[in-house]
Amino acid sequence: MRVLQKDGSSCDILEEEILYFSNYKNTIFVHTKEGEFVLPTTLSDLFTAYEGKGFKRLDRSNVVNINNIEGYDSERKIVYFNHGEQFATVSESNEPRLKKYLSTLKKDSD
Repeated sequence: MRVLQKDGSSCDILEEEILYFSNYKNTIFVHTKEGEFVLPTTLSDLFTAYEGKGFKRLDRSNVVNINNIEGYDSERKIVYFNHGEQFATVSESNEPRLKKYLSTLKKDSD
């Protein structure tokens, strides 16, 4: 995926490097362990393109790569990545679906 760096130059990142996409003031940000990049598109378009590849919309302001989730804080309603250094919010309506998915993962690893 070609994204923009903060200085305006472009670079390529791999799909599996993506932790989540977020939206702030009509700008889409791609979050990886290496940093934050800008992507000129909409969250709806991203969700449509990546839905079958392990990405889920957990809140109206993000689309998350569920394969990269390292944990979930049910009190704060966030999923976290990168040893807790990065996180994305989870809406109340999406919480049951996320918990079901995470419990399935836990069973598979046992």
